[in-house]
Amino acid sequence: MPAAQRKNTELATAIAALPLVDHHCHSFYSAPLTDSQVEDNLTESPDARAARTSTFDSNLGLAVLRWAGPLLGLEPPVAPQAYLDARRSLTPGELVNRSLTGAGVSDLLIDTGFHAEDLIPLAELATLSPANVYEILRIEAHAERLLAEVGSAEAFVDAWPTFLANLDPGVVGLKSVAAYRCGLDLMGECPSRSEILFALGHELTHAPLRLTDPTVISYLVITAIEITRLPLQFHVGIGDPEVRLATGRPGHLQDLIEFANRLRTPICLLHCYPYHREAALLAHDYPNVYLDLGLALNFVGPRATEVLAETLELAPYAKVLYSSDAFGLPELNYLGAVQFRTALTKLLGDLVDQQYLVDRSALRLAELMTSATAKELYRL
Repeated sequence: MPAAQRKNTELATAIAALPLVDHHCHSFYSAPLTDSQVEDNLTESPDARAARTSTFDSNLGLAVLRWAGPLLGLEPPVAPQAYLDARRSLTPGELVNRSLTGAGVSDLLIDTGFHAEDLIPLAELATLSPANVYEILRIEAHAERLLAEVGSAEAFVDAWPTFLANLDPGVVGLKSVAAYRCGLDLMGECPSRSEILFALGHELTHAPLRLTDPTVISYLVITAIEITRLPLQFHVGIGDPEVRLATGRPGHLQDLIEFANRLRTPICLLHCYPYHREAALLAHDYPNVYLDLGLALNFVGPRATEVLAETLELAPYAKVLYSSDAFGLPELNYLGAVQFRTALTKLLGDLVDQQYLVDRSALRLAELMTSATAKELYRL
């Protein structure tokens, strides 16, 4: 074997052995799924007609068949029906354990604010998972629950800071879905009490209650930064049609990023595609900005290396985190790990071949991105 090929093989083996901190994902379905439900979870579109044929006819679908198929004991290339048949033979618990063990994940940071009623509860997931389980608290979901409970704008403004000051110790970070509600053009300072009360009063006239006013969302995230100083995640870019793409660019967060930077509070930009280069520039410019390509690397499938390379054009290696953003299907967590490790190995291996790095330095950068940065950021 040529020396360069042998070195790349050794680097690939070393990266494959590194544990992953999945700093943003969701829990998994607690009940078995039908074949059509599995396919529904291979797209961000709520309308099956968007795929025109099958969601397996996409880069995500191809990646699931190629990489998750062997996890179920199938030899690639894998046909969709064979995959669905093999998947159906396992219980949800068996899928979780097999997927997470195969992924080599040491820690799962779970966003509990989306369809929690259909998913395995955190306490149960902790018993099924070989990884440590922590919670990422979704700001808007908890604010809606609290507002409905207290019933008035005035009571909410009094109760919200108290809620933030008394979070469960298992909560290691926060998340905002402002991109789905009003866009990311949020304030860089807290609105006045009168502005907040006026906006909340308007929100309370809508049923069902769903917070979408930018003044309210700005208040929620700014008080969360001020009181908790926990890492604050923002959904950016890729998502279902409710994402406001026109105002979902990460650059809209610049005022808020500067506010958080003064308080030394980390801002984590999730997914980022197709704005990954813009997000990379923010991570390059600001000490408190980090980013990942969770969800995006799964969806782009065989193009994962190129998207990671485009991100690392400007993003410091020590500012890039790993996440799968797996939701519902445990094999998406496994796929995220495979896609990330494969893309990272190819990218770093090329840099070694071109004499930008030696193996030892390449492995150090891989360790930062797979776990070290996340462990420091979330104090795991």
